[in-house]
Amino acid sequence: MSMLYLWHPSVSGDGKVLDCVLTRGDSDQVGGGSERFVSALASTLEIGTIPLKWAIKPYRCNFYSEYWSEGGWESRWDFIWRVTVHFKAQVAVRPLKLGYLGIDDIDDYSPLVESYKFDPFSCLVAGSFASEEKARETARRIANDRELVTARKNAAAQDPVIQVLRVDEKAFHLRAALGSGEASFFQGEYPELALSFLEAAGAVTHVRG
Repeated sequence: MSMLYLWHPSVSGDGKVLDCVLTRGDSDQVGGGSERFVSALASTLEIGTIPLKWAIKPYRCNFYSEYWSEGGWESRWDFIWRVTVHFKAQVAVRPLKLGYLGIDDIDDYSPLVESYKFDPFSCLVAGSFASEEKARETARRIANDRELVTARKNAAAQDPVIQVLRVDEKAFHLRAALGSGEASFFQGEYPELALSFLEAAGAVTHVRG
């Protein structure tokens, strides 16, 4: 088993921003991202360009849950880290087909590596579409649907931050950061309602590993 797993790298249209997801393997040591660690992630994807800046943020997310069917919000919304890396020059990543790469590197230790364990937890709802048009249409609905807006206000959440990313020639991921909260946030209506919108639109909402 690898220390960590890197999933679904996607590069922005200008070729200068990498977005990917990390999940736990034998280790959960991921913090703010040391230069050594972020360079190792880029090297795993055969990117030789030196990263300029980056951000690593922990979330609870539906898509990568290892124990999706075992019940309970903690299983349904498992821990991940979303990594965003900016480069000065254009880079190229050959998309992975709904798969993952094992990584034997871990981040340098800092107090941030423990932070993901404590609430409030940030919520990332994600789904995979075969059509970019359908993914973007669903993104608009999640942002503007009246029922979802009401649920968002009841949860005291800010407007969602939504992106549609190409992770393969035939796969587009919708990733929506919905806000953050304690257990009651995840057990409430809003995250599950957003997830139901993805499922109703035909999205795959749990990774097929």
